[in-house]
Amino acid sequence: MTTSSARQTHSGISKSAFSGRRQQPPAPLRTHSATDTIIPEQLWEAQVAHTRHKSSSLASGVSRANPRYARRASEQPAEAQRPGQKSHRAPDSIPENTALDVPGAYGVFSPPLTPIQSRNSCDSSKSSDSETANQIAEYDFSKLDYELDRAKVIGTGLWSTVYLADGKASPRLATGRSPPSPPTTPDTKRHLGPSSLFAVKTPARADAKDVFRQEAKVLTHLVEDLSASQFIVPFRGLDTRNCALVFDAVIGGSLETLNSRLQQMTEIGRHLELVNIFPGLADDLISGLEFMHRAGVVHADIKPANILLDISDHYSLPRPVIRARYIDFSASFRIDSDDSTANAGGTWDYMAPEQLRLQKELKVPTFASDIWSLGVTLLTLIVGGSPYTDACGNNPFMLREAIKTGDPLSFARMNPKARKRLAACQDYIDCCRQALKKDRERRLTAAAWKQWLISQEFAM
Repeated sequence: MTTSSARQTHSGISKSAFSGRRQQPPAPLRTHSATDTIIPEQLWEAQVAHTRHKSSSLASGVSRANPRYARRASEQPAEAQRPGQKSHRAPDSIPENTALDVPGAYGVFSPPLTPIQSRNSCDSSKSSDSETANQIAEYDFSKLDYELDRAKVIGTGLWSTVYLADGKASPRLATGRSPPSPPTTPDTKRHLGPSSLFAVKTPARADAKDVFRQEAKVLTHLVEDLSASQFIVPFRGLDTRNCALVFDAVIGGSLETLNSRLQQMTEIGRHLELVNIFPGLADDLISGLEFMHRAGVVHADIKPANILLDISDHYSLPRPVIRARYIDFSASFRIDSDDSTANAGGTWDYMAPEQLRLQKELKVPTFASDIWSLGVTLLTLIVGGSPYTDACGNNPFMLREAIKTGDPLSFARMNPKARKRLAACQDYIDCCRQALKKDRERRLTAAAWKQWLISQEFAM
């Protein structure tokens, strides 16, 4: 967009800067994941039909995360048959020289027609329900495994401990056949490439298993949409051996760590960096929220710590951009299902005013409370932290009453430094205001908020 087309505001921020990423759909998420691994051919019994670029394709991300997509390929005959001819080949019998056209980062074969049932610590009262089991994507460790022995802890929470784990090759356990022994003279072309990295979320307590299964159910539902990896961190499935949730590792930190880094900059440097990144992040997050709500999912705990960042190339721009993706669906639920809302609530600083009222029916998170939470999350990026900190300190009673007023902008202005930052970013404050309406009936929906961004020429 040319300079002449830019509409200047009194704050000096050009709204033409918001339209740079609207020309093309966002590029797929780039992660340090199993997609970077060259799988040794001796561990497979067929040649690879497709290869993938380092930044993962959406279709392959879904096929590896959701066995239902990959299973369709296994139901196709390996070779053409004459009309009327019956095949006597067993379903899992595959010719050695047949390359199956199955998308996926490391999936030459689709899973067996009958999933392997494992007896392990992840079994729960719900695991025997076949209908529930079919709604959860299971991680296929027979193709590519991971190890936790030397894994680094990168996060802890009420229900979980998250590890950064290296991937490792594993035999084809799903076929029931041992891999061929290596040749006498090693083939230099057959080796493992760069280490794969996974974010493995393990239960921290015994009663977390049902929470994990519901989270896996919600994630499985979301990744059925081919565009899911644009908005959430790619989900690979529930590991039935230990009830862990396996994700691609995103090495970029969270929005919370970004806030900390911005705090180390000078005010001028911080403002210039904010002008550079805020429009794109706001667009990513509002578009992601619209995606989740369209799928009938309430996130219920949107905050800076639950948003991960990744720097990736974008073919419509001359340089890499920061992308934002949602993570941690432990409090999430689908409104059109029997999902439990017992763990849904949120984090106080980001909760909507109605959630702190005495009425029980108002405490359950809704699409409208998600909108509020994202509005406060974007506001923290502008002011540098929670808008209630200076007014309430660590007093939970004052914080509760401040949230109930439904006016976080007024509390943020109590800090002189935050007041100057707000005055310098009026366009961005207008973006936050769309979500920060005390009456939840007056808040925009995610789809309407996205349309507002388009009308204001925010970046896509």
